[in-house]
Amino acid sequence: MSYKRVTTMSGPEVTDELIANLNDNYMPVIKTFGCLDCYVIQTGTHSSLMVATYPDKAAADAAAEKAAALRAKGDEELNAEHAVLEGEVIVTM
Repeated sequence: MSYKRVTTMSGPEVTDELIANLNDNYMPVIKTFGCLDCYVIQTGTHSSLMVATYPDKAAADAAAEKAAALRAKGDEELNAEHAVLEGEVIVTM
């Protein structure tokens, strides 16, 4: 089964400019980490949730250091805070 890394983010207001910044400057980098797909879901006016899918835990582990560095960059550049949860997908439909 695949492996998911879920990052909750809070900070700046979710605006068209923020969405463009994520699309232009963050998603292309995340793609280089070996993600199969990645989604950002707006959960509030100042919060979002990112779900990144990796083929397996080994691929997620291989990307972990790069992902942590990108989160730190985002926290600094966007004045944001984050939390990370991750695990193996155990049930799908």
